[in-house]
Amino acid sequence: MNLYIDYGGTNFRYSFDEGELFSIKSDSVELVDFLETEIEFQKDIRKIFISFAGQVKDGKILSAPNIKIKNLDLGQYFYDNYGVEVILKNDISCAAIYEHSRYKDAEIMALFYIGTGFGSAFVVDGKVLGGKDSIAGEIGHIPFKKKSFSCGCGRDDCLELSVSGKVFKDGTFNDASENVKKEFLEGLAFAFHTVLNLFDPDVFVLGGGVVKNNPSLLDFLKEEYKSSSFKTIRSELKISISDIDDANIEGLKILSKD
Repeated sequence: MNLYIDYGGTNFRYSFDEGELFSIKSDSVELVDFLETEIEFQKDIRKIFISFAGQVKDGKILSAPNIKIKNLDLGQYFYDNYGVEVILKNDISCAAIYEHSRYKDAEIMALFYIGTGFGSAFVVDGKVLGGKDSIAGEIGHIPFKKKSFSCGCGRDDCLELSVSGKVFKDGTFNDASENVKKEFLEGLAFAFHTVLNLFDPDVFVLGGGVVKNNPSLLDFLKEEYKSSSFKTIRSELKISISDIDDANIEGLKILSKD
């Protein structure tokens, strides 16, 4: 039996094979304790696939800007102690695997997921870009506007500090002040135009809780595309909102079959 986990900055969701999807708050979970409990209770777990909101490589968590977690080689620990294989992937990369399954003919697909943080991924010729340290495509952590507080990655000017669910505190985009909304849209436009010129994608997908609750962001980017550089020679760009809430889990399931 496989255990699939989506460990985000706000929600921790999991399911066994094709069973029910459970959801609890991420701050109520200690990952190692949770996995050990499930392995001992379920008995027949053989592989654990984890979509993690942070930078990961070779079964290790390298960085977790929005999650407090022990830096542990999960793959080695659970194989040595339980004989269980743990496959750990960046959450947006998992979402990109699912989204690309919907647009298999796309040569270059760009993905923005805006929720607790601002995640992005790029699929080129069917492969998710990783980079030497598995941090390729991290648009949310490029410099934008300096703040009086720091991002989880260590900088104080990350785009994510202006474009993410964190900037709305306990409210929503529509409840936010005009200055907050203005900066959010400026940052989103900055990220969008940067990606257009760097990658020239033929498919652009938006997802995440902030997008789901504010579908007008799709129309905003469509208008931005009309004013993009080289607009006279650009062909039509397919821009859409993700069709499901659990793209990360579905991406893991596709990965488990490959």
